[in-house]
Amino acid sequence: MQSSLPQTNPQQLFSSNMGDNTVWKTVKPFMNGGMSGMAATICIQPIDMVKVRLQTGETGGPVGVAMRMIKQDGPGALYKGLSAGLLRQATYTTARLGIYKCVPHPTTHP
Repeated sequence: MQSSLPQTNPQQLFSSNMGDNTVWKTVKPFMNGGMSGMAATICIQPIDMVKVRLQTGETGGPVGVAMRMIKQDGPGALYKGLSAGLLRQATYTTARLGIYKCVPHPTTHP
């Protein structure tokens, strides 16, 4: 038994009119802002954890502190507090970068 549905390329379902979709044009800067902020937080979190430990008086330099953290508490110790950073990026950076893209700027729109 043949299906009565027309044959459609899956790419056409998702990308055929995305450029013309006004909802996507509005949401895209917010999505890009939030996702890029969260990706940056994931990359920077271990460095920030080591920095905070050094600021609170641990000795041994950045590499020594990181090695000690991993040895004592495992690699997850470098990502403690990640959820707070991600929540901040999901709200603040999403709004900040999304609104920046939506607001007209006097230098680009005379």
